[in-house]
Amino acid sequence: MSAAERSLETRAKPEVVWRIWSDPSTWPRWNPDVSEVNLGGPLRTGAAGSMTTKSGGRHEVSIEAVEPGRAFELVSTGLPLTRLVFRCQVVPSGAGSRISQGVRLRGPLAPIFTGMMAGRVAESFPALLKGLATEAEATG
Repeated sequence: MSAAERSLETRAKPEVVWRIWSDPSTWPRWNPDVSEVNLGGPLRTGAAGSMTTKSGGRHEVSIEAVEPGRAFELVSTGLPLTRLVFRCQVVPSGAGSRISQGVRLRGPLAPIFTGMMAGRVAESFPALLKGLATEAEATG
């Protein structure tokens, strides 16, 4: 499904994780890479706006394929003629949840960039998954 994916087990319930993950206003609080997100409203299929990273990059983003309570895809600019598609998912696991984030690239240059970039992008996922898990465990 994803060119590169990372997962983390948390004792937080899936509904608590989803409530936080599906509220972009919380992302700067627990995601170490995000300083600001503006989708012009709630997380929903078709929502679009921008995301500013703590490294100073500003990217156009849109939300695709929302599966309420379970998963969504965030599509971002960042590479020439290529879109990064982040799949964010939470599933029940034992007494808590398994949270996962994966990335795949699409567009004319995706075959070139995937080998160079997907693994490197995925290296940032453990820190954001840990931030999300910590936030959800403290909340729920």
